[in-house]
Amino acid sequence: MRTKNSVGERIRKLRGMNTQTEFANLLGITQRAVVNYETQGRIPRGSILKKICSCFGVSEKWLLTGSDEVNNPTQQEAAVCSKMGDMSPISKQEKRQLADFIVSEKNNLGDTSPILDLQQKLLEALQEQNNLLRENAHLRLQLERRDMRIRDLEREVAELREARKGPSAYGAGVAGSAG
Repeated sequence: MRTKNSVGERIRKLRGMNTQTEFANLLGITQRAVVNYETQGRIPRGSILKKICSCFGVSEKWLLTGSDEVNNPTQQEAAVCSKMGDMSPISKQEKRQLADFIVSEKNNLGDTSPILDLQQKLLEALQEQNNLLRENAHLRLQLERRDMRIRDLEREVAELREARKGPSAYGAGVAGSAG
């Protein structure tokens, strides 16, 4: 899946005559990760990108996009990097390139404050919705209790009427015939 202008192709070019295992050991990653970068089109994490760029004297911009100049280090420089085991210092040119890259990315992103404002409003709306749902559930519970109490009271009233109807109807019938 590798193309001539891919990150994987540039990583393979930097690896040069080193095996994938040697390259992986140099960066402190697995050989499978190198395979994924070179053949599967995966992009290394930021820390790995920085390590590759530092050890091989290339800019992140070049590694990611293919644009910008590349300084091919000698095998000796790569060996020094592997002995250091960590990233070597970044040159002034690389710092400037990185700063330019960050500025260009910020310009590409633009002002994100409207997005942050919308996210804040969405969060507030979701919190309000949750509060309303809780309140709704509480009110439904109160209504259910009220309805149960009304049914109980209606049952009691019906029982009282039945209790009152029985003797009063008998008494009314007796009183009506006497009168």
